[in-house]
Amino acid sequence: MEQLAGVVVGGIIALGGGALTAWLTAKHQENAARAKDLWDRRAAVYLDLLLHLSSTVSFATDSEVTGYYGPRTPEQHQLRRDLAARVTLFGSPRVRELWEASTEAMGDLHYVCAEGGFYTQDGTILPNITDPGFLRCKAAQEKTEQELVKQLRHEMDVDKHLKG
Repeated sequence: MEQLAGVVVGGIIALGGGALTAWLTAKHQENAARAKDLWDRRAAVYLDLLLHLSSTVSFATDSEVTGYYGPRTPEQHQLRRDLAARVTLFGSPRVRELWEASTEAMGDLHYVCAEGGFYTQDGTILPNITDPGFLRCKAAQEKTEQELVKQLRHEMDVDKHLKG
């Protein structure tokens, strides 16, 4: 009788251990799949952020400001809202901060260009501008953009995984 009880208890322990192992494995696989899905979504958002960084949808300034360069059409406004929502949901606080700084610096640059008449007829910035205000804004815009790109690459582990 004692042997039978030992076999039953051993069987129950083995079954319980097997079930626990299966449950833990399934939970780990579920967490890994969720982490991959979130990483993929974040990567897509960060790529869209970079694709639109210099475009009108990155702007968040008041459309009444002279030199406004932000969304003009309903489609651009919707794209801006969608991008902002995706950055808010999937972006890190540091990326959101750097994106805002970058768009603000870009806004400052475009304001200086509009006020100073530094645009060509087709809307591009004139070459070889030596105005101190322009140079300061251009440097700030480039610096914030580089910081944002560096942060995006860091968060995606791009450099680590592309070595070889």
